[in-house]
Amino acid sequence: MTNQMEITSRALTRLNEPKQFPTLNLLQADQSTLNIDQWNLISNLSHCYDEYSGLSMGERIMREQNALPLKLRLKSASLIEFTRIALDGLRLLYEKNQDFVSLSVYDRSILLQSTLKHTGCLATNFLLYKVGAMDYPMYYDTIQKIANSSVVPIAKCLSTQLDFDMIIKKLLLAIVSFYTINLIGYTNISSINLSNIKQILHIQDIYIELLWRYLLYKYNFEQTVKYFSDILRCLFTANEIIFTIEEVQWYKDQTDSLVQQTEQTLILND
Repeated sequence: MTNQMEITSRALTRLNEPKQFPTLNLLQADQSTLNIDQWNLISNLSHCYDEYSGLSMGERIMREQNALPLKLRLKSASLIEFTRIALDGLRLLYEKNQDFVSLSVYDRSILLQSTLKHTGCLATNFLLYKVGAMDYPMYYDTIQKIANSSVVPIAKCLSTQLDFDMIIKKLLLAIVSFYTINLIGYTNISSINLSNIKQILHIQDIYIELLWRYLLYKYNFEQTVKYFSDILRCLFTANEIIFTIEEVQWYKDQTDSLVQQTEQTLILND
């Protein structure tokens, strides 16, 4: 009981912490490794995906869960609903990104189908980590029920790899939304199907360089190499989770529905 009280206390403390929103001080751009255009691109990418609305809803859900008896917290329906909320907010990552909007309808469709499960996995787990859900042992019990037992050790591993600031997280999601490398074997979609692979690879290069330079802005070179390695490990772990839950019907239904909604919105906005 004492251990459960400590976990609850930690989660509530995290919820009540003052939000440390990152500031992009353009006046310091000349003192950093980023130029004005790169700062502006970071700012634009940051405003594409409003994770704070998702975070607010996630915090509300966790407050409601903490008000319940321990045995009733973080049940299957609650985690599935949490995932739906996180995925729904992810639409803006694609719909508001001008680089993504500039692609052909065909290439947008291919990327949406091949990347949304990746960005969805990362975004959902970032929010779950941020609101303290991963502090609860019952969280992993529920993961086993709504997915399968093999995903639990991978989910525990991912929970130790998510301690990035919001700008790093957003840059990572933006990079993953332009994935063309078939890192895992379950998808039938390959980068060779894209009609303008050069355009997409160019965007990838810009975003990856942006992430590297932002890390250099925040940290020294040794720390930057470490953080970049941590980010790669996080990506590989998320890929492993996606591979493991590929046949989980409720997650497939949610992501497929989101792909269709996003495609329709982008076509209407063209």
